[in-house]
Amino acid sequence: MSRDLPPGLKTALAERVVRPFLAVHIDFPDPVFAWTGRGTIRFGDEDWTGIHTVGAIDTIGEDTDGSATGVKATLLEVPSNFRQDLADQAVRGCLYELYVGALDETFQQVVGYKLLWKGRLGSYEIVDGGDTLTVTAGGESRQIDQRRPSIKRFTNERQQRLYPGDRFFEYLPRMTEIPILWAKANQSG
Repeated sequence: MSRDLPPGLKTALAERVVRPFLAVHIDFPDPVFAWTGRGTIRFGDEDWTGIHTVGAIDTIGEDTDGSATGVKATLLEVPSNFRQDLADQAVRGCLYELYVGALDETFQQVVGYKLLWKGRLGSYEIVDGGDTLTVTAGGESRQIDQRRPSIKRFTNERQQRLYPGDRFFEYLPRMTEIPILWAKANQSG
């Protein structure tokens, strides 16, 4: 995480007292912008709501072999009035981001932040504890798509769905039957 830190975050981490926070963004139809403190803070052109705590964040791995990595974040003490809203909106595949940052001495202003992990929501679990909820959101890296087969077919029908009126693949089926005449080594009679 020490690589390419923004100047504000680098300065804050070098001070004697560090006021860190973690933040989770899940791009539901009604997006979730939650951070580990109290109240509301603003960074990244968004207002982030404090949920007091993040229960746990799994280790975020960096694989050099190109294999997919995932992460799970557990949010504790989510107010129970969000129960139905979370259950209705949780959609696999939406954008899922984890941030780390630092606050100033008033705990109101963000002095720097950095995106730790970006992927897609892969799984979610909501445990109802009465007054509060425990939400575990699991994310998967986009690299996992490397192992999934592509279902795209290069056909005129698919091209018309994507780009109506485009004629690029119109003659493709007839091209498979066109004979190709290869040159001979000796061109004379």
